[in-house]
Amino acid sequence: MFSYEQRRKAIETLLRFDHSYADTIGELEYPSRAMLRNWWKDYEEFGEVRPDKRTREPKYTDEMRRAAVDYYLEHGRSLARTMRAMGYPRSREYLSKWIDELAPGRRKVRRAGQANRDIPVEVNIEAVAALEARGGTACV
Repeated sequence: MFSYEQRRKAIETLLRFDHSYADTIGELEYPSRAMLRNWWKDYEEFGEVRPDKRTREPKYTDEMRRAAVDYYLEHGRSLARTMRAMGYPRSREYLSKWIDELAPGRRKVRRAGQANRDIPVEVNIEAVAALEARGGTACV
């Protein structure tokens, strides 16, 4: 996908090189001949380089996002429960992103081995030292 600026620069270069597709592509090292031809046709039709056609309205409104985050915070901070109750979004990543944006620091994060991370480093060092200093096997 090429940005608006890249498309504008390609059209300007094409005009500067007297509509030579090969020279334009050689100078810029992008786009393909077919892509440049499509951009030129669009430029001829509308008289300007238009913004990207793919911009669209977001699937979820700000009110929908806020409602989902509020439900999450009020009903046990469970992503699955919120998605099931609200019927959207279909992705945990979306909901997690919304929570981080609208309620920073309020998302419950679970990680594998979290209990081991809560043990101070000194305790771990002592345990390893005791294990190494033992006289017999580790089995008791």
